[in-house]
Amino acid sequence: MTTMKRKLLLTALVALFVSNILKVNASDDDTTKVFDSGNKRIVVTENVEKQRIDVEVLEKKEGDEYQPYEKIFEGHYRDGESREQRKYLMSIDIPSPMTKRKFESYNRRNNASFGIGFAGFTEQGDYNDIPFRTGSSPEISLTLYDKSLSLSRNRQWNIVTGFGIRWVRYHLKGNHYFDEKDDNTQLFIASGDLKFKKSKLGITTLNIPLLLEWKARHLFFSAGGVCSFKTASSSRIEYVDKNGKKRAELVASGMTLRPVTFDILVQAGTRDVGLFTRYSPVSLFEKNKGPVLYPLTFGFLVYLD
Repeated sequence: MTTMKRKLLLTALVALFVSNILKVNASDDDTTKVFDSGNKRIVVTENVEKQRIDVEVLEKKEGDEYQPYEKIFEGHYRDGESREQRKYLMSIDIPSPMTKRKFESYNRRNNASFGIGFAGFTEQGDYNDIPFRTGSSPEISLTLYDKSLSLSRNRQWNIVTGFGIRWVRYHLKGNHYFDEKDDNTQLFIASGDLKFKKSKLGITTLNIPLLLEWKARHLFFSAGGVCSFKTASSSRIEYVDKNGKKRAELVASGMTLRPVTFDILVQAGTRDVGLFTRYSPVSLFEKNKGPVLYPLTFGFLVYLD
């Protein structure tokens, strides 16, 4: 028998025994009797007018102070009959699911990840007017650090944040390229006998995610937002000149890309690998300063120890 059950049984027996004695010697006033036994003190209070008896059990602590046990029942006596009302049964046998506890911060299974994806755009806005090379625009991401805040006792639900960097290169077909004219980024076509080998729009960003994560054994799923800060961007071309020599040229840098963007990120996986998709509800270029394009990327992740 556990210690708690022994205490409860002792309290109930004493209460019944004392209540029978006090019924015989009832008076018109409140009566309080104190019984000391070892480090236990039992206080019995009788109220004849209300036909009520309260029994309180205290335990002697440091010094001469007594600390009461949690009250588990009240005895009521009416018309010579005993009625007991028990209390706090949930706290005796069943732990409360609402127990207060502090959020626990802990490191995830990994603190870094490496991702490779295929970058593109949704078929919205000016997508059909831009000759992108489908499936030829790579995206590389590296999460340098992440941190989780547990929302549940078993760490199944977490809030995840961190810090990372992302490189993406959008490749164009033919002799098309992006350039900025009069504070507006536009698509141009090269004239003459030049033939482009490559034409790409490159963007580098620093990223801070805020995700809600669910984990079960080796599986995980997370979704949330990513705030991205542009650090560099450029339009570059590669071609062969009239003498047959390969040339690489920087057409423009900076341009009118948004300095800060917001993406929606969804990830899922098992153990140390996963898949992800990222969509931006915000156009790549500033409003009225370039084509209306909404980035969309699919790829896979490898979590690093």
